[in-house]
Amino acid sequence: MTDLNSSMKSLYEGMQSDYDSVASHYGFTCDGCSENCCTQRFFHYTWAEHLYLLEGMRNADKGLAGEIVLRAREVVRAYGEEADPLAPEPLMCPVNFDGLCSLYAHRPMICRMHGLPHRVRGPQGHESRGGGCGRFEAMEIKVDWSVNRTPHYTALARIESQLRKDRRLTGNLRLTTAEMIVMMVDRDGLFSDKDTN
Repeated sequence: MTDLNSSMKSLYEGMQSDYDSVASHYGFTCDGCSENCCTQRFFHYTWAEHLYLLEGMRNADKGLAGEIVLRAREVVRAYGEEADPLAPEPLMCPVNFDGLCSLYAHRPMICRMHGLPHRVRGPQGHESRGGGCGRFEAMEIKVDWSVNRTPHYTALARIESQLRKDRRLTGNLRLTTAEMIVMMVDRDGLFSDKDTN
């Protein structure tokens, strides 16, 4: 049986170390950025990330968790009212309070890896590359180093495969953080809505 919390903590620490090395190389920091990436529509695809975020919610102050759930329901409601889902409006992640992530230690992979140039090698050996965020690109510097996401994706895939086997989880996920949080209440029984009032 996979120790999910230990495995995810170790994985995320490795990601942070690699990210910090590349960020330090470029002198890149998010401090003072006018474009908060927490308004971007990031999707998360694994049960491992969902359940680790759920662990963060369970460990959070009950009042904070309740506020996050209320915000998440409002964001999901706003998704349903969008005029053009292919051109989504920026909506703040319900976990962000005053510009900071309130579940920082449990935030999903893309929240940790976004911002810097990166590369990833697929199962067939083809390597794809991506640029940095708008703030990084505005620095107009030569890109001579990037975050290698491959070992982290591979490790997450191993954790996910074992987790699905151990807990008999099925189905594909494609959820925003807001949608994951709503699912935590509606499917995982985090707590009832009356606890958020």
